[in-house]
Amino acid sequence: SGNHYEWQLLTGIQWLKIDNDHVIETHYCQPGAKGITINTSLGKVFIDFDELQTDNASLRVQRLSFLPRGQTEDIGWYFRDDSLWCEYGSQSSSMSSSSISSKDIETHFNQNPQGVLQFSVGSTRYSLDFSTMTQTNLTTGLHRNVRRRPKFTLSDASITSISSMPLTSQSNLYNHSFKWEFMGDEGQWTEYQTHICSLDNTAIENQYQQNPQGQVQFIINKFSYILDFASNAHTSCSITYSLIQDTSINYY
Repeated sequence: SGNHYEWQLLTGIQWLKIDNDHVIETHYCQPGAKGITINTSLGKVFIDFDELQTDNASLRVQRLSFLPRGQTEDIGWYFRDDSLWCEYGSQSSSMSSSSISSKDIETHFNQNPQGVLQFSVGSTRYSLDFSTMTQTNLTTGLHRNVRRRPKFTLSDASITSISSMPLTSQSNLYNHSFKWEFMGDEGQWTEYQTHICSLDNTAIENQYQQNPQGQVQFIINKFSYILDFASNAHTSCSITYSLIQDTSINYY
């Protein structure tokens, strides 16, 4: 397929490739994704991305990476801010940026996957424990969860396949493969729909495809909001850009 990764399940003594594993990969590359449920010949199986294990004791899961000699995978390191997962080196919602980047952390991690790395944000010192995947404020003792995820990239074959499709087919692909949701005060995820807000899921996706770093304004219950694609947030609710869960993934 031209992809540099492959997701597999172990049944008995044999590792077998999971069909349509690009759906798993897309979820896995999102730092906010805890896991994904897939349909297999053995029933529904949940894959925990943090532990890289399934909820079925008889099944094991692994992700293989295939890269040309001398090439390394682009890895992102993220910490859970008060409201969002933020990449190290980028500006968080607290308007401060760390003195260390994902690339720096990955270098230290490869040298000692069970070690501890110290860094600073302004005058505040932090430690990052690779063994527990937690960040600790050395002044206050506050702990935050940390995640290590690859950056998602399309294979050459996928890019060629999409670019060769007619414009209407591309629009249909985007509109039906993804959905936009927001979490309200009640703690439930709700899809953007016209009976809820002035823009529905399809309209937001089209705007996102035209400018992934842009913004879009809409109205919910007479209140005006701005959805910032670059930070994945709007004025009063956190949002997620996630794949539709009913996409078929079969394992044989």
